Amino acid sequence: MRSLTLLLLVTGAQALVDLPQVSQFVASALAAGDFTNYTATATKTANSAPKATMVDEFASVAGEVEAADVGYWMADIAKQGRAAFNPNPDGYKVWRNVKDYGAKGDGVTDDTAAINRAMSDQGRCGPGFCDSSTTTPAVVYFPGGTYVVSNSIIQYYNTMMIGNPNSLPILKATPNFVGLGVIDANQYQSDGSQGWVSTNVFFRQIRNFVIDLTPVAPGTVATGIHWAVSQATSLQNIQIRMQVSSASQQQGIFIENGSGGFMNDLTITGGLYGLNVGNQQFTVRNVRISGAVTAISQIWNWGFTYQAMTITDCGTAFSLNNGGPAAQTVGSVNIIDSTITNVPTFINTAWTTGSSPAAAGSLNIENVVIQNVDVAVRGPNGAYLAGGSTTITGWAQGNRYTPNGPQRVQGSFTPAQRPSSLLGNGNNYYYKSKPYYQNSPVSDFISIRSAGARGDGSTDDSNAIQNALNSAVSSNKIVYFDQGTYKVTKTINLPPGSRVVGESFPVIMAAGRAFGDVNNPVPVIKVGNAGQSGSVEWSDMIIATQGTTPGATLIQWNLNAARGSGMWDVHTRIGGFAGSNQSLANCPKFGSINKACMTAYMSMHITPSGTGAYIENSWLWTADHDLDDCCSTQITIYTGRGLLIEASNIWLIGSGSEHHAIYQYNFVNVKNLFATFLQTETPYWMPAPDVRGQPFPFNNNLDPNYDSCLPGNCSTVALRVRDSQNLFIYGAGFYSFFNNYITKCSDNPGNSDCQSEIVRLEGSTNNLKIYALSTIGVQNMITRNGQSIARYIDNENVYPETIGYFSV
Repeated sequence: MRSLTLLLLVTGAQALVDLPQVSQFVASALAAGDFTNYTATATKTANSAPKATMVDEFASVAGEVEAADVGYWMADIAKQGRAAFNPNPDGYKVWRNVKDYGAKGDGVTDDTAAINRAMSDQGRCGPGFCDSSTTTPAVVYFPGGTYVVSNSIIQYYNTMMIGNPNSLPILKATPNFVGLGVIDANQYQSDGSQGWVSTNVFFRQIRNFVIDLTPVAPGTVATGIHWAVSQATSLQNIQIRMQVSSASQQQGIFIENGSGGFMNDLTITGGLYGLNVGNQQFTVRNVRISGAVTAISQIWNWGFTYQAMTITDCGTAFSLNNGGPAAQTVGSVNIIDSTITNVPTFINTAWTTGSSPAAAGSLNIENVVIQNVDVAVRGPNGAYLAGGSTTITGWAQGNRYTPNGPQRVQGSFTPAQRPSSLLGNGNNYYYKSKPYYQNSPVSDFISIRSAGARGDGSTDDSNAIQNALNSAVSSNKIVYFDQGTYKVTKTINLPPGSRVVGESFPVIMAAGRAFGDVNNPVPVIKVGNAGQSGSVEWSDMIIATQGTTPGATLIQWNLNAARGSGMWDVHTRIGGFAGSNQSLANCPKFGSINKACMTAYMSMHITPSGTGAYIENSWLWTADHDLDDCCSTQITIYTGRGLLIEASNIWLIGSGSEHHAIYQYNFVNVKNLFATFLQTETPYWMPAPDVRGQPFPFNNNLDPNYDSCLPGNCSTVALRVRDSQNLFIYGAGFYSFFNNYITKCSDNPGNSDCQSEIVRLEGSTNNLKIYALSTIGVQNMITRNGQSIARYIDNENVYPETIGYFSV
């Protein structure tokens, strides 16, 4: 592999074009940090050693996981998954137990080759020869055991790597391990390029593992996970073990580019870096790092939000100073609800009153407990914020609008007055990790295929699915959607009490006349009816459409939800996949509006009765390119709306909404909302036509009124907020890269004329706070009742423009 300082494709989330200025910026950011040539022995030194209370050299890890395997329902259930549009759907294996491919898991045998056979078998989509694929999904399953590996496990496209949560499998590196990651999700090729364009790496998961690097000498370069990925990906319930040493040259997780993303419930011990990361945006939650020289090294970003972090006995908790004051590479960071203990420096920043770019280094700290910390925030010339043992209720640096601005500030601020309905323990925001049902026996599950659904992409499975869901609720069972594409021709109701989990992102695909009337939208999935209350848990699925379905609302949430209800890793995918009949052959880009390519009225609607909805790591995506085309060729698909919320007490964790015609997010009469990193893209075909000429009729009661756009291209807004209160958004990236598929309107920092406005505040909206709002290609970052209150020219950042803190 060549040095990582190469031409990197890090454009908009699915742009699949090279913006050289962005690539050059990322290359410079990597060059400024450690490990610019990560396959060579690193020579740069770290900032400071781990806290002296840690063992310096080898630290044994308490609570070694037993190697013996125990039962887990997902391993025990009948294997009936079907890749409906694979060339050989009857013969293709969705479920792959690595022991069926020869892995021993005995702590002695080198299992690398066997694991990689399980990953690649049957012509799957691998790095360097396949752009992407929806026809070769797989679960690669690891029973409990210790799997010795001598080089990287190469994760393929559309793969869930799942270990037994009741007996975490250990992936143990040999002392002479070679490779960029025990698990490598984007393997570098012989020409120095990544195996996939990192902004096109979707539909991946890794969960329930221990990765053990302790056999590797601390001074030898090694990585736990190489994770250069984008949307619809997640890391969860993973331990990474490295030796604790001030001389370490190892890192737990390495990300150099991409457009993520979500990770949570990680425990990392030792190493030079716990996380060494650079990506457009990410939500990182409940990560525990101890004994690292630097817990988190932020190579570059546009915006990261860190929630519920626990960092102990490290030299530095957060290193945000890459590039130095004259050439900062870190755009913005939010750190909330976290605890930092026994660390000399909480944050190293390059920000100064005259640093460049002017809006770079934006930082918000809210509700963070520090214990035995020497310096809380350290700048190039000394301490900005003293340490000690205290709670930092609110401290920030960057450009502030309250609501007028900008004011360049550094210092304390009054934190959000958080509504009790949004809180969990103490004053921390509530969250809930995706359920695994690891304590449930296989008898607690109903297979959707055993219940009569075919999942073959052609049979109408509507009745079989509905009957199974109703039966499961009445018998207190969990519905398991075996991998497949389940065609439905009418609304499917998820009644209160439903628990639904998918195998490797099975698809419910709406088709037919019921979804054909753009003036009479019909939900594909309806979560409860208005007036119903109760609990629903729903995870690891995709909702999609087939053919021309302009009246389809893919998900409608009506349930007054009990605490703990939610959606985890449930995505909408509209067009651009095998079987959708809305791919390159049907909907090529350019040309006049093709009404046959109108595929959905709305991705998701949380109705006024839908109080308490919890949405985590959900990506609402209208395809901009064909996932099953050899070259990821762009297409033109029309979807009316993204996410409409009209309810109260809402959590949006690491969500994205892209390429919808009228808006991406629309909050109307919302009370009490907590969000971490909202991410959007404007459709690439705009402004030809612009939002006023797009093919969907407007709903005058709920849609924005675009009759009075500000001067410039009148394209769809990313976020519209009307008559709402108590909204707290910790990180947002709203991107407009294209003018009718051409990037000249956004291809340089400060070149922002793809569209005129992107955030609209209307009516009596109050107590709205946005921590680190970044935009690209937009002239006016925020408008309020038709007037611009924030311009891009005042907030130039590393590539986007950023308002560090906004309040109204």
